[in-house]
Amino acid sequence: MKKSRIILVLLAAIATFLLVYSPHYRYPFPSHADEWRHITEAIRFETGGYFEKLAGLDLTARFGLGFHIVLLPLLKIVDLVLVYKFLPAIWAVLSALALFFIAYRKTGEDFFTALMAVVFLASIKSNANIIGLWFFTPLTFSIPLILLYVYFFTEGLEKENKKFILLALLIMAFILPVHAISVLFAFPFLAIYSLFNLRYIKKEWKFFSLFLIIPLIGAVFYKFILRVPWQDLINNMMQALQFNRGWEKVKINNSPSELYSLVGYILVIPGILFIFANRDNFKKYLAYLLWPVCVLISIIVCRISGISYLVPYQRNLYYFAISLPLLSALGTGYLFKRIRKVSKNAAYIFIIIIVVSTFWSYWRIPKQLDLYEAIDDSDYRALLFLSSFAQPCVVMAPAGISEALYAVSRHDDPVATYALGGNRQDLEEFFNTEDCKIKEQIIGKYGVRLVLSKLKINCGWRLIYDKGDYIYEANSSTLSK
Repeated sequence: MKKSRIILVLLAAIATFLLVYSPHYRYPFPSHADEWRHITEAIRFETGGYFEKLAGLDLTARFGLGFHIVLLPLLKIVDLVLVYKFLPAIWAVLSALALFFIAYRKTGEDFFTALMAVVFLASIKSNANIIGLWFFTPLTFSIPLILLYVYFFTEGLEKENKKFILLALLIMAFILPVHAISVLFAFPFLAIYSLFNLRYIKKEWKFFSLFLIIPLIGAVFYKFILRVPWQDLINNMMQALQFNRGWEKVKINNSPSELYSLVGYILVIPGILFIFANRDNFKKYLAYLLWPVCVLISIIVCRISGISYLVPYQRNLYYFAISLPLLSALGTGYLFKRIRKVSKNAAYIFIIIIVVSTFWSYWRIPKQLDLYEAIDDSDYRALLFLSSFAQPCVVMAPAGISEALYAVSRHDDPVATYALGGNRQDLEEFFNTEDCKIKEQIIGKYGVRLVLSKLKINCGWRLIYDKGDYIYEANSSTLSK
């Protein structure tokens, strides 16, 4: 590419970074309970005790084993809690560059369409329930890898290129222990796409038998994580791949309109018309038509039946969203070229209107789905104070602060957290009641040594910290510092 075009790509990447980083302009810590949980489990993996705690985690955390391993190198070189805020934006840039590469290649080096694909990808919204680019989780880690394995698999079949197909296989195998459903969701549309290339697959059936590795790895990983007996494995897996609506902790009836802009959806239509305009386009972009159609069917089935197969409903919404930027970009390019033939000025005004409309409601999030701000600066300082105590102990802390407890202080999990649940009733009763006898009973029940509170507690406990938050020694045992 020309230098001017390279500069434009770099500017688009910088804009994507700043856009995705925007929630952290005023908040320097991880902004979702899942992020705190993954940091915690990565630390446990490094320091020991990970597999002992594994059985007590929910399925999302347990199947994030590969993601926790991915985080390990960062733990060695940086303070992951303070650096984590940059990771969503960095990964969004990698996703944008992956999509630019794919769109540039698929369109025969149509720079404008590839650049618009980046714009539409960056415009995909995030919220606390569906997650998304604003958060660094196994889902967002997988996005550039999804884009790449779909591209290499389909290009490999179309051009009968075994190297591309093998590369797709390797990427899929890598994703499985990180975020297995980021492979599972693609099975329906890739299987249908493969039928259009059945002649080549039959001819090279020995080579394509390598893809049996994917379900084999998945089955072994599933057995390892859940400790399922071999004789029950298949039946157990089949049941586990049927997700009831509302499996998530925040039971909100999300819809596709929450993630993608109205103008983006509208531009998908001319994008589809462009694909159907000639036979070559249809063959080239068939997989990118099948992708949103198959995922949308799964979404509709779940809305009707209450069950989502292979992938949870909320995750399907996001897989649907990331399938659209290429189609929207194709539609934008198609219309832009037609308008430019009539008037260049009108064409440029058209693009300005498209970009502004695309991001018009980007930061508009329903209140119940807003970001989690588990701790503030005062809480962080209190947790750092706790980290100075060498002897691990159980700490009673409010549910929000408890998300960050182990990640910052390295002390044992509290009674309950937002992410993992626990005995929330005891936790809420402890901090809501003024009856010291009840507080003492709860402390004795869980073997609590220290209490971190946002408010003063007058129960005769020794106050050992009072700089914004309050930390009390609620047990007479000696603490080594």
